[in-house]
Amino acid sequence: MNSLWTDEHSQAVAAAAPVAPRPSPDRLDRLWATVDASTRSSAPDRRRRIRTMTGAALLAASLTVGGVATAAVYSAHTGRFPSDAEDVRLGGPGEELDPSAPDYGRVIAAETQDIPFPSQAARDISRADLVKDGQREQPGTGSVSTGAMRLWTAQAAVCSWSNEWAAARAAGDPARTSRASRTLTASSRWPAITDVDPQQTIAYKKVTVVDTRTGVRTIETLPDNTEAGYLPLLIRSVRSGDVDAVGRTLARWVYCIPGLMPDLPQAVPGS
Repeated sequence: MNSLWTDEHSQAVAAAAPVAPRPSPDRLDRLWATVDASTRSSAPDRRRRIRTMTGAALLAASLTVGGVATAAVYSAHTGRFPSDAEDVRLGGPGEELDPSAPDYGRVIAAETQDIPFPSQAARDISRADLVKDGQREQPGTGSVSTGAMRLWTAQAAVCSWSNEWAAARAAGDPARTSRASRTLTASSRWPAITDVDPQQTIAYKKVTVVDTRTGVRTIETLPDNTEAGYLPLLIRSVRSGDVDAVGRTLARWVYCIPGLMPDLPQAVPGS
């Protein structure tokens, strides 16, 4: 178990357990989204800093008056949208989708047509990965915003175009290389990215860390990047023709689906 305790942990605990009346369901949803964001750390979750939100109300919305779920109307579309700026910050903009619904893949396809991929096969891999990830949720217990889903799809597209760029360079194909380079440069202006992260910066902040075993307090400098803060670094590496730098940037800041990176394995940690 990690024994380090930061001031941010203390603030989170204080916020999670105040002396206050019983919280509303919406407030509980936002609280669990915050807790979830601070505790998950698996590799796929690097693409999911905008968290999937716990939403018992989704299950209630899928029930008939008699309390029986109606499979015929069970859809990823919930008709729910963020109620305030905090909801947008935690979950992203757009409708709250149910990723466990059987039509989630079709909704992804419809909502992400504007995001370019180098091939239909790469697009299909991206969509299948999101659907598989959504199936980890129990039906009606979680939601993901359209904005977050589109951002993850755009990140998968960036990964696939980076692989295309590396493959084209290795093949000595200047036209193909140029096309991939132009697409990656333009990715910083894709609406799927700018709707969530118009800043695209990587910054650092100083955090007070307390070792719970010894009580020793230290000041550490930690990354404080925006969702697509890696893009300026990636674009600079592409323009300089540094394949290894492109791979390192993706490996550190983005979750690239391994199936999308056969020609740029440097982008997949442990490959």
